[in-house]
Amino acid sequence: MSDTPCRTNSMYSYRSSVLDRPGVNKSCWDPLSNVAHWLFYRLQVKAQVWLKAVTLNLSFDFYQRLSPDHCILLYQKKGTVCEIYDKHQVFQTLDCIRYWRALKKDVGRIQLVPCPQPSDESLQYQRDLNYLIGYDVTDVSNVHDDELEFTRRKLLTPRRIELLDRDPRLYSMDPWVTCKPLPKHLLSKVNNGHILLVIHMSTASQTIKVSINDTPSQVLMSFFTKTANKRALLGIPDNISESDFVLRVCGREEYLYGERPLQNFNWIRQCLKNGEEIHLVLTAPPDPAMDLVQREDWAQVDDCTGVAGTHEQLTIEEKDHERVFTISMWDCNRKFRVKVLGIDIPALPKVPELIVFIEASIFHGQQLLAQERTTSKSFSEEVLWNCWLEFNIKIKDLPKGARLNLQVICGKQHFGSASSSTFLGKNKSRLLYYVNLLLVDHRSLLRQGEFILHMWKMPEKSDESSSSINADKLTSATNPDKASSMAVVILLDKYCYPVVLPKSRESVSAAKEAEGCDRGQREMPNHLKKQFEAIVGTDPLHPLSPEDKELLWHFRHECMRDPRAYPKLLSSVRWGKQEDVLATHRLLERSSAWDSSGLDVGLAMQLLDCHYSDAQVRSIAVRKLETLDDDDVLRYLLQLVQAVKFEPYHDSALVRFLLKRALRSKRIGHFLFWFLRSEIAQSKHYQQRYAVLLEAYLRGCGGDLLTDFQKQVEMTEALQKVTREMKATSADKYDVTAQVVFLLRQKLETLQSTGLPQSFRVPYDPGLKAGALLIEQCKVMASKKKPLWLQFRRADPTSRSKDPIGIIFKDGDDLRQDMLILQILLIMESIWEAESLDLCLLPYGCISTGNKIGMIEIVKDATTIANIQQSVVGSTGAFKDEILHQWLREKCVREDKFQQAVERFLLSCGGYCVATYVLGIGDRHNDNIMITESGNLFHIDFGHILGNYKSFMGISKEWVPFVLTPDFLFVMGTSGKKSSPHFQKFQDVCVKAYLALRHHTNLLIILFSMMLMTGMPQLTSKEDIEYIREALTVGRSEDEAQRHLLDQIEICREKGWMVQINWFVHLVLGIKQGVEKQST
Repeated sequence: MSDTPCRTNSMYSYRSSVLDRPGVNKSCWDPLSNVAHWLFYRLQVKAQVWLKAVTLNLSFDFYQRLSPDHCILLYQKKGTVCEIYDKHQVFQTLDCIRYWRALKKDVGRIQLVPCPQPSDESLQYQRDLNYLIGYDVTDVSNVHDDELEFTRRKLLTPRRIELLDRDPRLYSMDPWVTCKPLPKHLLSKVNNGHILLVIHMSTASQTIKVSINDTPSQVLMSFFTKTANKRALLGIPDNISESDFVLRVCGREEYLYGERPLQNFNWIRQCLKNGEEIHLVLTAPPDPAMDLVQREDWAQVDDCTGVAGTHEQLTIEEKDHERVFTISMWDCNRKFRVKVLGIDIPALPKVPELIVFIEASIFHGQQLLAQERTTSKSFSEEVLWNCWLEFNIKIKDLPKGARLNLQVICGKQHFGSASSSTFLGKNKSRLLYYVNLLLVDHRSLLRQGEFILHMWKMPEKSDESSSSINADKLTSATNPDKASSMAVVILLDKYCYPVVLPKSRESVSAAKEAEGCDRGQREMPNHLKKQFEAIVGTDPLHPLSPEDKELLWHFRHECMRDPRAYPKLLSSVRWGKQEDVLATHRLLERSSAWDSSGLDVGLAMQLLDCHYSDAQVRSIAVRKLETLDDDDVLRYLLQLVQAVKFEPYHDSALVRFLLKRALRSKRIGHFLFWFLRSEIAQSKHYQQRYAVLLEAYLRGCGGDLLTDFQKQVEMTEALQKVTREMKATSADKYDVTAQVVFLLRQKLETLQSTGLPQSFRVPYDPGLKAGALLIEQCKVMASKKKPLWLQFRRADPTSRSKDPIGIIFKDGDDLRQDMLILQILLIMESIWEAESLDLCLLPYGCISTGNKIGMIEIVKDATTIANIQQSVVGSTGAFKDEILHQWLREKCVREDKFQQAVERFLLSCGGYCVATYVLGIGDRHNDNIMITESGNLFHIDFGHILGNYKSFMGISKEWVPFVLTPDFLFVMGTSGKKSSPHFQKFQDVCVKAYLALRHHTNLLIILFSMMLMTGMPQLTSKEDIEYIREALTVGRSEDEAQRHLLDQIEICREKGWMVQINWFVHLVLGIKQGVEKQST
């Protein structure tokens, strides 16, 4: 090892010498002595330090055998060893230099050491992580730069910071709390601000009365005070106190811990909502040592790694060539160009006389900055152009995140034949392959030289992957299948030095110019304010005209006073103009209105969609989201994970936000794990992006969670194998024979005795642990995909329920659309709760665990409407209005229970009527509408949404806006045109719920917009989301909206008989339509 001190003086000069130590020559080495030489690179530093070590160190042979590439540079900061990692880093911008200067040190020590070799333990740990991730993050054979490895190292720093700040005790218990006030409908269920808790200890229990404002520690003190004379009975030794215990929910891995009042714990609220007793168990706290993180083999990377210098630091102006180490991109006034050498085509389409050309475009987000195309050439296995394409944009105007999009497009030389229209469609041309290259890399360096890019094939419309093409076309990853993919070869201009995009300007003249420009902004005239308000007030789907954009940009300072205008202003920026980008960044630095405004989640989320690629724009959105509590982060996690696709680079503010929040909360981390793992399995285009984030999380989540994830993955893989074997036995049959069920149970028996984990966390509900399979209660469901109906014992012996945990395991269906709808239902429920509406929605558990693999919760004591109708009189039960009412009577014998069931029925029916109407949920029949024995109606299977309804021979099968059939009305005490108190309340509830959703139209539109890129076949374009605007009657008054909804209710009443006919046909034909009933 060699130590090299670094001396700096007031002129920012840099001096190096070898430490005075045994075996080291004491002579000073002073190669650099002025400002310019601060600009050399780590690569040069390493080489020079290595050379000095070779010449001055007694261990000459050791360093001579070890090349600079096999050494690393380290320094110490506050006791932490940091590595100077980026070989292209301008030395002046390193964090260590700033750190030493801040300490006013004359000497800073840098160590040159051999690259450490990973231990066997470390290699095994990496293999275990790769298994959990479902992707080998160490495989760099499919990347054209080192961004993957670069990001892996950079994410070490935020992970370590989070782990140092993490409260081990709080993390181990991870209380599930909310900051939202207790809704009025729940407050009404509290008796004078007090609730009863049943606290269990061993085989005994004690009921105590506590305030909803008490904290868990106050509850424990109260419990120990009230039971002081019952310690022996409760099995509590005399030598321990309340500080030795915590409260846990009976039957769940869910703790009441911390300084939050009881009313803020979600489990308490859930029990109040369902009218259930609150059972807690007195237990020892979990051992925080179980969450210990394995020691990293890597040194921490310099915080400033990859950060460019200012324009003044990088420019070549007024410098001798000996002092030039970089070129600032802002000095490059020539137009950007690319040389297209040619393409190598693996397989030609079987169509004669084709021509082909390459269309090259430069995009920033969704904004097209410039576009050119090659000449057309005859299609052959190898096509050569060897031509330069010059774009109408200067190099200095290329923003960070600008991507070069290359598309191979083919056409026919003769367009008159019939076959050409068949192959090429109406436009006579067809996109075959595409690929993207970020023109400024993750280090802010302009790309140079030759690139061989393996392209992605454009899927056929019939291909399932075609639904995700909008997102796939944004990826900067290349096709990993090099053997069979098309390759395009391009050449970019090469320079003598690295060309760097500066992070800013620091010159006085530039600052004064900007300040003068800012002062030159005039106040908006009164006659334009009305137009401005109209533009700002439009919903996110409303397109901006060129005139709108010009007005917003001209009065951009006015826009900055109103956060609602931010997305529209930022959509008006010309991102291909350096001066406009700099002006925008100056505005964002002074975004006081944004910082002081209340949190508008929709607004912040909007700035994270695919239209905004600028890092500073996305950073202010993330900064706003930092104020979200854990409960809200979970609520929007699905969209936030999708928004990672819209980041130009692997490392971003959003990625760090997700990492930090997951490392703080096991619950968030659990769902982040499955959301990321599912995307890694389903999207090759973003595997690396998601894999590097998931690895960073797994390296910090702790040993306890790693073990849990291992069990869950093993269980998922084992069940997937069984499901596929079951499908193979009766692939083309809907019915399931007794022989098939016997075979399933045989396989599960073998699996349970040899390979299944004894217990595992349920992926859709991490607070619940499932134990052994109840094999005699398991079956194969009567559906084409042959899902498994599984019943598990409860693993927790403190559970108050003896009912098994029911899970439907599916292989062959993409559950992400169901997850989205269930998530939106949860958000709707929170909107309604804020309006004191409890509509008894039942968003059951559902999670995608891989590529078309997933689990669905079996709701306890629930059956389908079809089962109820069939069980009495067979298929004609669809026409018997009284059957549902009678069934509910049988289940609720006591009159008070029955009236409560009717109340719950009308509330839940109203909630689902409004929700299914607003979301355009179709294919509603009696096999995918269910009801619990307590009267809670709920819908399942959301395969058709946003008005994409099923049709037969071109005729829509949806005859009503939502399902409100005569048997539903009969439960409410009405039929035909008659009314009743229950029906009147139903109408009032529907209107209130509908109007509440209208107040959050923008949020709903934004949440669906962010899911456009997921690959859901029902959600592929903005036209799909237009349905929500129409359903919520955007642009109409509240009175008109109310009348509109009441009209929809009347349509349902008038056409209810048509729905009954549809249900009758469904029962007669036994049509499954891909729906698995949750009833037994």
